[in-house]
Amino acid sequence: MLRKIAEIKVPKGAGPREAKTNPIFATYDRQGAAFAFFFSDSNIAGAAANLLFMVDGQKVFVDDGVTLGETNETHTFTYPLPDKLLNYTGKVDGYLYFDFEDGSHSDEIHFVFTIKKSQIDEEMEDAPDVYIKSFEDVKERVEQAGDSATKDIEKAKDDAESQIGEYVGEVESAKDTAVEDIDKALPEVEDKLDEVAGKISELDISDTNLLKGTSEEWEKFSLRAWADQESRIPIQDFGLEAGETITYSTEFDNSIDTNKTGLNVRIDFMKKRSDTQDIAGTLRGNFIGLGKKGISSGTEKIPEGTKFLRIFKVSRDANDGEKTAKYRKRKLQRGKYATDWKPNPSEIVTQDQYDKLANAIINLGGSI
Repeated sequence: MLRKIAEIKVPKGAGPREAKTNPIFATYDRQGAAFAFFFSDSNIAGAAANLLFMVDGQKVFVDDGVTLGETNETHTFTYPLPDKLLNYTGKVDGYLYFDFEDGSHSDEIHFVFTIKKSQIDEEMEDAPDVYIKSFEDVKERVEQAGDSATKDIEKAKDDAESQIGEYVGEVESAKDTAVEDIDKALPEVEDKLDEVAGKISELDISDTNLLKGTSEEWEKFSLRAWADQESRIPIQDFGLEAGETITYSTEFDNSIDTNKTGLNVRIDFMKKRSDTQDIAGTLRGNFIGLGKKGISSGTEKIPEGTKFLRIFKVSRDANDGEKTAKYRKRKLQRGKYATDWKPNPSEIVTQDQYDKLANAIINLGGSI
């Protein structure tokens, strides 16, 4: 449902082509934000629209051949704001162009809008410090508590509430300590702001794990197959596009068997889903050799023409029979630096959600 619609009046004739409004959207306005362009003439029927969006002078998104919908009596066209743009924050410059059926073109208008960080997204960025259990872990505990409920329910409730109270106290104490440490470090940080400002653009780090279902526990696999890979996944499923830099990393244990096989991570950039020979490029990580444990990490810029990512859970440099190894903590992220593993944001549970499930355990007569 489009709940936030910014209206822009497009001037007629050869006057200034600048919109006077500066609407504000939020990063949480997904599938709910749109522009409504009003035209004072009706000579635009059948035109195809092209939209260009730029942040800090850099192109971030282009939408070609957009059908803005049928005109009504006010010659108004509605364009839903792509969710991908809501990954940015700050000022965004937008440009609207028309291609007409007779081959002519028109630069219609330049408009400016702002995307601000939603508070709920701010909380999600800090979530790893307070997220404690996956939904599956808590669900399993609820089921076990229901099966093992005893007559002494009140005692179990008191024990559980006491444990939860201790945990909340520990969290509050840790939070207070963190605030004190930040206050102490703040003067030194402020002194270095000028030095850091010139280098920020060189850092290209995103801590979000784009992969789902990446277990933090060790998983054992056989090296008999040439490689262990997932299905070819469209890059838009990750919100990626050609030209972006990505980093892929995995922790390996190659000391289980006395094999001669080196392990590493790998991604093939596929132009087509079905043709394994039509590869635009490959990301490869460093090898973890025989008897070694370590992290294999590789960074690569997504080549032009890439449509699918063929993601290998593990790749290796030779076929050495039925040997085994282990891996864990797979992480695919934007940028050119590998950061510590964390699950996909959709696969973690907040403190508030944990408290609700903890109460459910207590009500069933169990304890945590």
